[in-house]
Amino acid sequence: MGLNPETLLFVLFSLGCVSSALGVVVIRDPIKGAMSLIACFFSLACLFLLQAAEMVAVLEVLVYAGAIMVLFVFVIMLVENKSAAIVRNTVGQRLALPVKIIGVAMVAYAFFDFIRRTPFPGGGARELPTGFGSVASIGHEFFDNFVFHFEMTSVLLLVGIVGAVILSKKRKGQP
Repeated sequence: MGLNPETLLFVLFSLGCVSSALGVVVIRDPIKGAMSLIACFFSLACLFLLQAAEMVAVLEVLVYAGAIMVLFVFVIMLVENKSAAIVRNTVGQRLALPVKIIGVAMVAYAFFDFIRRTPFPGGGARELPTGFGSVASIGHEFFDNFVFHFEMTSVLLLVGIVGAVILSKKRKGQP
């Protein structure tokens, strides 16, 4: 009884996504943590490709792994203070570890209990319509049903850019 290639790739990319997400939380160096987050985004994009959502996978790589993470890395490099410790190793930090572990275990138990008790209607997954997740269907959805939201997002980004330029401009008499 062998695994088909799609299941094998799903397991591989899922493990990559979960392990790199754990790396984001566990790694103390912010640059290495950001690189781990990029690996998580790429694994997630591969999972989207396995579900035949090519547009979402490409947007995941372009927007999140590309633009957003470049911004994060630049901010980390500009703000980071190499001389200061990221987390001080105090007695309070050591005592808080069991509380954190118990809290995570309680949330995980509540999550899995909720999943176990939730009835799933219809007895399984439904067949997706033809063209679901394609560039054309996403474009029609944006411009037919969400054109106002799309345009307001553009205006909000423009206001943010203008605000950043105004804040970064030096005033007369300032060094």
